[in-house]
Amino acid sequence: RASEGLCGALMALVSLCRRQALRCAEACAKRVRDISTRSFAASASAESAFGRASEVVREVSKMRAGASFARACGATAATFAASVPAAACMGAKESKAATTASGEGSSAAATAANTVVVFVLGGPGAGKGTQCANIVRDYEFVHLSAGDLLRAHMKSGSKDGNMVAEMIKNGQIVPSEVTVNLLLDAMKASGKSRFLIDGFPRNKENRDAWESTAGYDCDFVLFFDCPEDVMTKRLLGRNEGRTDDNIETIKKRFTTFRDSSMPVINYYDALNKVCAVNSDQSPEDVYNQTKGYFAKFA
Repeated sequence: RASEGLCGALMALVSLCRRQALRCAEACAKRVRDISTRSFAASASAESAFGRASEVVREVSKMRAGASFARACGATAATFAASVPAAACMGAKESKAATTASGEGSSAAATAANTVVVFVLGGPGAGKGTQCANIVRDYEFVHLSAGDLLRAHMKSGSKDGNMVAEMIKNGQIVPSEVTVNLLLDAMKASGKSRFLIDGFPRNKENRDAWESTAGYDCDFVLFFDCPEDVMTKRLLGRNEGRTDDNIETIKKRFTTFRDSSMPVINYYDALNKVCAVNSDQSPEDVYNQTKGYFAKFA
């Protein structure tokens, strides 16, 4: 009878454990479904998905269903996180780390690793400058306009400056070395570590020159997408006295952007590093979309 009683107690314990394991499994599955819904609805990155998936492990552990069961759920959570594709525009820190690791000297690598660079691209008149000003105000970035630096250089009266003046007037892209050196000098002079580089890189040569000179790539590309007819109206109506704000030069600039800059955007898009914004909206609506990409810098 004692043996029968012990067996009965053991069977009851096994039954209880099974019910507990079932409840834990159901809770785990519900958590995973919730994580999947939130992750894809918000286009969350695999990294953040893993973070939320890790909550499953903690919840299951708290249920005290047993160490083996918790480990099994942990493996399930890790597998789930790994299966979630990386969301667009979350940067590529691993790419930067790989690039800087091959650079010369640990000091240069450390500087690169601590520097945040966002390339800001879009056709002329897409609203890049307006939105960059908002980001500077709210997220403490330094806004460097490749075009503004080139125009200042153009007014310097130097031989290189005169060459830049003629090329800008004709809607052409200046030599990459000039642009990259102007940008790097401005970055160093600012004493800061977060940069919005507006209007750069405008072609593959720019991009290659940046990587070879700076020794690292951007964190991501902020792309303001806008129809050409809308950009034309904006350019003709802004009346800033710029020599390149005339219909003939505007058409040349659009052609240059399509032929030279879009391939750069497509290149980064293939790397999952493009944050696209529809800029054919009011400035307020454009910024509401834009600032979502910078929440991690708040």
